[in-house]
Amino acid sequence: MNEIQSFKRFPAVRCWIKHILEGQYVSNDNSYLTIFGKIKRVRIIASIVDKRELISTQSSEDHPSSEDTDDTKLNLEFRLDDGTGLIRAILFHVESEQYKEYNKGDIVDIVGRNGEWSGFPQIYPEIIKKIKEPNQILLRSAEIIKEIKFGETTKISDYVEEDYEIDITSDEIDLDELFEGNQDIELNENKERIYSVIKKYTKEGNGISFEELKNQLGTSEEELKEYITDLEMESKIYQSEKNIYQSY
Repeated sequence: MNEIQSFKRFPAVRCWIKHILEGQYVSNDNSYLTIFGKIKRVRIIASIVDKRELISTQSSEDHPSSEDTDDTKLNLEFRLDDGTGLIRAILFHVESEQYKEYNKGDIVDIVGRNGEWSGFPQIYPEIIKKIKEPNQILLRSAEIIKEIKFGETTKISDYVEEDYEIDITSDEIDLDELFEGNQDIELNENKERIYSVIKKYTKEGNGISFEELKNQLGTSEEELKEYITDLEMESKIYQSEKNIYQSY
């Protein structure tokens, strides 16, 4: 398994951008020490406030996230804002057509690896998905607030208490009601059926290909891609190699 694939074995932690910015970067393994502990991959919902295409002549040795050989390539940079902070998301050596549907003003759900370049935190996206339902933004905030309030959090050594002001006691958000309303999404039968098949093949040691899944389940290609993307973003499955899926 190559280095990029091994990163996908670390669960993506739901957080706000400020948790990355306020964290301590650990350069030897591209992780951040945050209130949620040590994280290598994150999942954030944010608005695209800027999109830039950059011509790069950097070699794969110049940047830890670049895999290709020395050449002039296109890098794509998104500037993201979730209301708690701004961060850059960088895609290296891509075709602009692949990401033409993502533009300034769009709200996106991103799963990506942590990184830092020239002292600035950034994200290297693995999965990008447009947010179609505005309530998902409120739900994500509720998930994070619930984790802060009821989960295990870690105090960062240089953490300044007054700089971190979030009202986790507000009655404006009914956490139980929000999570009950999300049950239909989380327990979607088709998605769970796909996950069960992938889990079964993972136990057998080989994983299962996209084509095999489609044939076994009789699901349309478009629908199957949607469910697989959801499962990847939930850190339930990953690609052990191209188009071969296994469960965590």
